[in-house]
Amino acid sequence: MPRIDFSAVEDAKDFTPLPEGEYLCRVDNVEESLTGAGAEMWKLRLAVVSGEHKGRYVFDNLVFSEKALKRAKFVLRCLGIDVSGEIDVTREMIVGKQANVRVDLEEYADDEGREKKRNRVPFAGYEKPDDDAEPSGGDRAKLPF
Repeated sequence: MPRIDFSAVEDAKDFTPLPEGEYLCRVDNVEESLTGAGAEMWKLRLAVVSGEHKGRYVFDNLVFSEKALKRAKFVLRCLGIDVSGEIDVTREMIVGKQANVRVDLEEYADDEGREKKRNRVPFAGYEKPDDDAEPSGGDRAKLPF
């Protein structure tokens, strides 16, 4: 075993779910993956950038299957990407972009059957931030379809 000085290692962050609500988030990281059906999927790590929970993370997936393209278009538009025509979508075009993200709580059973809660971003859980980059908390962007 290697000798490790744990005094120089940061403590683990709080992994309890965020309270339900809307948070101004920045796309912090995008990991490419595939769904079980073989469709391209991006795993988004969204960093909360303001308020009491600044520095915490929200996780969401963006799937590029034919069935899921409406949501992908909606999310990209809310992140400020022009989706009015044909584009080459890259991870780099959304890293650093911000949106207000709606976070819900959902219950699930872990591998050992224990009831737990986790955060979930609903289908239309994104909204373009206001010019002052603060969560609006009121009117939500309407779906474009």
